[in-house]
Parts: sequence; structure tokens; C-alpha cells
Amino acid sequence: MVLVLGLVAALASVAFPLAPVQQPEVVYAWSAGDGPAAIPLMPYQPVELAVDTSCSAVRGAGDGAVLSTVPLTPGPAAEPLQGLRLTGTGPVPGSEPARPPTGPAAGGGLRVSSAGVELGEVALPAGECALSVVSDPTRTAVLVDGEPALTRGGDVRPDVAGAFSDLPEGVALRLTADTRFQTTISPVKAALAVVAVLALLGMLVAVRAADRAVTPRVRLLPRRWWLPRPTDLVVTAVLGVWWVVGAITVDDGYIAGIVRGRGDNGFVGNVYRWLNAPEAPFSWFYDLYHGWSLISPSTAWMRLPSVLLGLLCWALLSRLVLPRLGRFAARRWVPWAAALGLLSWWVPLNVGLRPEPWVAVGALGVFLAVERAVATRKLLALAVGLVVAGATTAVTPGGLMAFVPFLVAAVPVLRVLRARVADLRPWPLLVVLVAAPASAVLLMVSDQSLAGMLEATRVRTVIGGGLEWYEEYERYSTLLEPASFQGSIGRRAAVLVTLLAAVGVLGALRRRGTGIAAGPAGRLAAGFLVMLAVMALSPTKWTQHFGDVAGYGTAVLVLGAAAWSARLVRPRVTALAGGLAAATAVCSLVLAGYNLWPFAGDWFTPTFSTLPPQVADVPLATIAAVAGGLLVAVLLARSAWRRSAPAGRDRPDPDAVGRWAPGPVPLVVLVLVGVLALQVGSFARIAAGHRDSYTLASDALATVRGEPCGLQRVLSVETDPAAGLLPTEDGAVPAPRTLPVDVGGALVPGTTVAGRMTSAWFTLDPQQRDGRLPVVVTTSGTTRPGDGLSLEFRTGDAVERRGVAIDDAEPRDHRELAPPGADAVRLVVDAPTAGPRTPAVVSLPRVPRLTPMTDLLPAGVPAVLDWPVAFLFPCVRPAALPDGTAELPQWRVGPPAADPAAGITYSPGFGGPFAAPRLLVTEQRMATYLAGAPLRDAVQVYRWTPIEQLSTPRPTVTERTVSGWHRDGHARVPGLDPVG
Repeated sequence: MVLVLGLVAALASVAFPLAPVQQPEVVYAWSAGDGPAAIPLMPYQPVELAVDTSCSAVRGAGDGAVLSTVPLTPGPAAEPLQGLRLTGTGPVPGSEPARPPTGPAAGGGLRVSSAGVELGEVALPAGECALSVVSDPTRTAVLVDGEPALTRGGDVRPDVAGAFSDLPEGVALRLTADTRFQTTISPVKAALAVVAVLALLGMLVAVRAADRAVTPRVRLLPRRWWLPRPTDLVVTAVLGVWWVVGAITVDDGYIAGIVRGRGDNGFVGNVYRWLNAPEAPFSWFYDLYHGWSLISPSTAWMRLPSVLLGLLCWALLSRLVLPRLGRFAARRWVPWAAALGLLSWWVPLNVGLRPEPWVAVGALGVFLAVERAVATRKLLALAVGLVVAGATTAVTPGGLMAFVPFLVAAVPVLRVLRARVADLRPWPLLVVLVAAPASAVLLMVSDQSLAGMLEATRVRTVIGGGLEWYEEYERYSTLLEPASFQGSIGRRAAVLVTLLAAVGVLGALRRRGTGIAAGPAGRLAAGFLVMLAVMALSPTKWTQHFGDVAGYGTAVLVLGAAAWSARLVRPRVTALAGGLAAATAVCSLVLAGYNLWPFAGDWFTPTFSTLPPQVADVPLATIAAVAGGLLVAVLLARSAWRRSAPAGRDRPDPDAVGRWAPGPVPLVVLVLVGVLALQVGSFARIAAGHRDSYTLASDALATVRGEPCGLQRVLSVETDPAAGLLPTEDGAVPAPRTLPVDVGGALVPGTTVAGRMTSAWFTLDPQQRDGRLPVVVTTSGTTRPGDGLSLEFRTGDAVERRGVAIDDAEPRDHRELAPPGADAVRLVVDAPTAGPRTPAVVSLPRVPRLTPMTDLLPAGVPAVLDWPVAFLFPCVRPAALPDGTAELPQWRVGPPAADPAAGITYSPGFGGPFAAPRLLVTEQRMATYLAGAPLRDAVQVYRWTPIEQLSTPRPTVTERTVSGWHRDGHARVPGLDPVG
């Protein structure tokens, strides 16, 4: 029975990617009479394209455009795409040549270019004729009256953003969008999944029956495991507080966009880059998050699963892992050490939408399954462990480390298998070992075809962006990078202290009397180190990935505490000094870190978090290094002095000096507690002190009150900068020289930053006098050293000057709060004009006239939500990518002006899904103002205005069934994939 069910499960799983899928066939039709049209394809090229026109239409175009699939006048700031361009080469209509042409040229010609390649010119015959241009992955051809006149082999399909022509009629376009990724599961594929799951479950039941026949029953959970303990309450309380007040991770916005786009797009695609290629084979947890988001996309609700996973990880550790590690687990301090260890890992790394919490729980579950199999010789435990390892691998590439417990326990696992050969025979045993992990395939390509998954992988490889395995040192270099959230104090504490603990565990395994079970503890510590090595296979080297080993790391921390404090280790001065030296070095590196967090997590950061912890302006890292070094030196010196005494009855014991010295464990515990308190306490303080502005805590409370719109709730937008220009006193001329200044798509009066100039005094608005709103000027251009620009505030007879830095050629707002009592402001320019240059410009001072963002973008309005900010706007509907196209919304919500990270979404070289829509619009920047923090550039709102009135053709959509290996050429990445 095991053999039959296992074979069925394995074969069904293997066949699953090859099974047919349902794919929409989306056809767009357009004619010149419809006017310019928006058809921003995603991916950029169609599966096939056909243009129908006539010789008379081409002649009527003169030298104009018969057809272009990219705008004739694209958005000025957009990156170009290479479309199809059909251009007439005949005489301008209405002009008479000096001598009538004869021969084929008498009919004029048609010049054709596609995908940036000049395909040539076709001479038109005299008289009327039918012209067609067809393009597919194998060829592009021009047909005259159905006969090929120009043919180019290979893939030169054009990029398509729309359809544009200088002709009012006589041109028709028909194209089929590329929907290779927008597939859904077919009945055949669903049936295979049902068969595979039922067969797998049946196989596990049969294995359980075989186990019960030859192995004794062993209790799985300890007695009274369900009773709450004090440490349970502490862990729950701290994780609960952090859930409400703690920082988001750097990728929460990225994942929120992917998850929320799942419904409109029809699949889990990367909506910010990679041609919106599916995240398969690592995407099943996104589907879970999508279902979760349908209840509420609010920040608190979306962060809750990671907190629940943290509690599950704690339950596994406290109830199952610790008892397996040895007798020492019965000591009273062990659960508290485990609680501190878990919180030290989970708080800085694992609360958010990223996959690390899933991997941490999955890897720990596999460890328990392997240990149960080793202890009880139950094959079911191994099979379940393989299923969990496969599912964990299907979460993220880092999930591959879930197979590490099998690797480090290879010898005892092989002993279990050899012992079971007699009752199960080799073939059923082998089938179980294959069918169990193969079940992960059902999660990897649940609604994708094999060809679609392989094409997505190819696209990601072509675009790249990762590092090679031998560049893994970059992760640790980033961990030790100063003044970076990647090397924050919390991440350093978790990783570096656990590495120290792992060394202590491996060094103590050969000693007796420690109470540590050498087998499980050795496999755990070795597994932790091997997992760090496996992490090198990940193409990205962010320190966030350390969260994958949070479960293992917690257990290793507890083992390390037991190893370093073991009775047979501490009295030895050399061991004690070595441990103290190592702990001093590690703790000093930890204390040199900053309490920094990404994006909204660093808002309102207390002063003490903008630099490493200090005491009386002396870095705590320095104090720890000096104090620890002195203690180690004293220990070694006194021990050496005692060893130098003459041999005899009264010779002092050199190791006795270690009895009064503290071991490394108290120092490490003190640092971990302090770091944890710093992280949680700083955010609790921020939440309590800034309830009138945006924090995750205020967001959670607002959601409970029925205001679920996140950051949008406390943002206002400056829609018209000119409306807030400040008046001059007594109607004076504002400045000796004024000119229009671009403030982000709108023009307001300003002046050049050249020469010496002092403007008139501008009267402050009442809201500026009481500090509710700042004085704002907008600058653009570049300056030279020595150029100066200042704002001067007048308070009675006193004048206070504040410098304004100009460091960006793009328009940049500068905000200053007026000093208390100030009533007027003026501009002062001191910039010598020697040497040729284009001077920078500055707008005249203004007060922002604001509109609540919830009024400007009501709930449900679509907008492109850039990935750094997408998590914080749950009421804005992310612009969709349906039916092989990208939506053309009216709005874009972007990160602060100084953050260029969102540019990938609009860059063809990164496969940006909204590169084509960006070509079709001009972008007007609108500054936002955050309640309670008017100086902060929280986000930018952009109005997208089409460059001309555009129609939107409605597609014809039909469903078709395609095989798992079906593909229509490659989805080409402009500039990276070869053309032709």
C-alpha cells in the first residue's frame, strides 16, 4: 500500500507542472478613426501584431507617421521604449514635383522600424494597393497585396504603449497581448492536485500503520503542555506591544503591492519589476496573505500573521525543542533565556510581511521531525519532515535551509532507514522519501505552467540584481556597517551573540556534566552554522535574511548560555578569559550599532537613537571594550602570578582567581536585555509622544475607530503652490528680478541664485506664525562652492538667518518653521556669477494651501503605489495589470523626493511594469504635509495627466487551454534581451 500510494503521489506531483492551464487570449483592435489610444502592454511586446493600411493612406501621410506604437511626443521624463514606427516617404500632399517620377518610386514608400531596428523601406506600386505589417516571435514582414515585400527573421516585435497616427483614418491595428503569466488552474490540473494530496495523505496513514507495527508509541507533547507559563505571558506581551508600535520592514510595501495586486491581476506577479513575472515557484504564502488582506489591508491586520508565527515558534521551542536538548532544560533560568533569545531575534527581524517568519517556523519544525525520527525510529516523522521542508522551500529560496536538519543528521537518519528496510523493503522506503518532498511542487506552480515558471526565472536572471555565492561576505559587511538599519543594533545583537553561542556549544560537547545532550545539541549548533552557509546561495545579501534562522538561533542561544556557564568550564581561568574576551568583542560590536529602522520606522527617532549608545558622550561600545579588556588582563595576570609561585604544599591554585570573576553569560544577557529594551522602549515612547501624527500605533488605534486609511489619514496635499504665495509688505516689488520656477509641474514666481540680491519682506501667514505650517521655497538646479541662499526671519528688530542648501537639479522643497514671534521672511542670495554656468533658481516664499489626501484620493481610487510606501495606504487601490496591459491611473503615490528606489517600476531595463504608462503622461509633483510633523517629506503625490486625449480600446477576451510547456517566444527585456 505504501508503495502504490507513494508512487501515485510522486507521479501526480511530477506531472502537475506539465498539466494544462487556462490562459486568456486577449485581442486589442484599433483604427485611426478612434484617435490616439492607450494600450500599454505588460510585457511590452504582443504575442503577434498586424497592421492593415493602404497605399493611398501612406501617400496621404507624406513624411508623417502612418502608425507608431509609442507616443509621437512621449512624456519628457519617461525612459523610452522601442516601438513599431511606420513612416511614409512620399511627397508632402499638395506639393507638385518638378518632374513626374516614373517606375516603382512613383508610388512613394513606407519606412519600417521595430524594436529599435531599421527594417528598411518598401517602395509602393503605382495606384491603389493593400499594405499589411505582421510581427510575431519568428518574423516581421511587410506585405503588399498579400505578397511579402520585406521580411526580417527573428524576434523584432515592437514594444507597445498605444497606437498613434498622423492620419485621421485608413490604418487599423490588431494585436494579441502576452498573457503567458495570467494563467489559472485547469480541471485536469486540479484533478491531479486532488489525486496527489489524497495519495500523499494515504501514504502517510499507511506509514503510520507500519510504524505502529514495529515501533513503540511515544508521547509527542509533554504532559500539561497547554498550561500557560510566566514566560508565555512575557513573550506574548512583548510581541503584542511590538506588533502595535514596532517598525515595518524595508520590503513590507513591496510585498503589500504584490499581495493586493493578486486579485485584479489574476496571479501573484512582481508588480514592481521583472515584467510582472510570477513569483513562482516561491509564492504560496502570498496567496495566504492575499486572502488575509481581503478581510482588511490595514497595517496592524497584515502584520498579525508574523506575530502569530512568532508565538508558534515560541511554543515549539518551549514545549518541544528545549526538553530535547538535555537535562539542563529543567533549570529555572532556561525558559527565561529562551524567551530573551526569541525576542532578540523576532523583534528586529521577523515582524512584517516578509517570508522569514515562515522559514524560521518551518526549519524548526523539520528539526523536531528529524529528532523524533532519530529518537523513535518512526518513518512517519521523517516523511512529515520532508513535506514541511518542501513547503518551506516553496516559500522563498532561503527556505532551502529547511533540508539542513536532514543533512547534519545524515548518519542517525540513515540508521533509522536501515532499521526500517526489513519491514518496508527498499522500494517503498525510497518512494516515501521521494513523494514527501515532491508534494512541494503543488505549492510552487499551483496556477502556473512549467513554461511560465521557467520564463519567469529566465527574466529574473536576465535582469539580475543579485550577487554570487562567493560574495556572501557582503551580508556580514553590511551587518557591521555603521549608521545603517541593515547593521542596526538589534540585528547585530541577534546574529553576533548567537554565533558566539554556537562556538561555545561546539566547544562544550566533549565535556561531561554540562547537562547538554550532545547529539541533539551538536546537530542543532552545526545546523545553525550550515544554514548560514546555505544562505550564501541567496542572490541578495540583505541582513533581513538572518530572520530565517530565528528559531534555530534562539535554541543555540540557550545552549550557549548552558555551555558557557557549565561548572567544569568556569573555574578554568584560560577558558574563562577566552570566553570573556570573545563576549567583550561581540558585545562591543553590538553596542557600536545604531537603533535605526527603514522608512516610516525611523520617524520621530529619539536623539539617542541617531548614534550608538553613549554614557557622558563616551560610546558604550568603547566602555565595554575597555572594561572587558581590563578584566581579561587582570585575570590572566593574576593567574600567571600564581602559576609562577614555587612548587610546594602552599602553592596557590591559579584557577581560583576565576571564582570571583563574572562569566561571559551575565555580560551577554545584560547587552541583550538592554538592546531589546532600547528597541521596544524607543518605539513605545514615540507612540506615546506622537499620537497626533502617524505611527503604527496611531494607525492601529485609528483602524479600531473605523478610520482604516493609514498614513493617508494624516496627510494633506499642496495641490496649487501658487495659491500660497506670501504677500509683500506695503505691496513692495517681491524681488529685483523674477522669473517662473518649476515646482514640480507647476510654475510660480522666483528668482535666480546668482549675484547678490535681497528680496522684499514677505508677511507670514497666521499658521506660520504659530508653527503649524512652515515657510516653503522650492529650488532646482545646481550651485558652486561659495554660492549662498538663505531665509531671513524678522522678529521685532532682530533678524535670524537660516541657510538653504541646493543639492539637486530636480525641484526640491525646503521647509523652515518660523522662530517664535517672527512676522516676516525674506530671501537673501549671495552667489558670485563668475564663470559660465546656468544658475540655480528658487521660488518666492509661500505658505502651503492644503487639501486632505482622503479628499483628493477617496477610498478605492486607483493609483500607482510605489513599493517603499505601498503598505501605508490601504484605502488606495493599487493600479492593476490585467489582460496583458498596465492600467493608466490618474495618480501616483511615491516615496520622499530624496528616495530614488521607486524608479525600477518605470524603467524598461528593470522590466518596470508601468514603464509604458509613464510614456503616456506628464507628471505633476504635489508635496504632502504630515500632521504633527510639517517639516517631514513623508511621501510625494503625483498627478498623471495624459499627454493628449487617449481612448482605451476594450479587448476581446476568450479562454483557451494550453499545455504546461506551451510558450509564445520569450518576453523580451529592452536593452538586455537580444533583438532578432
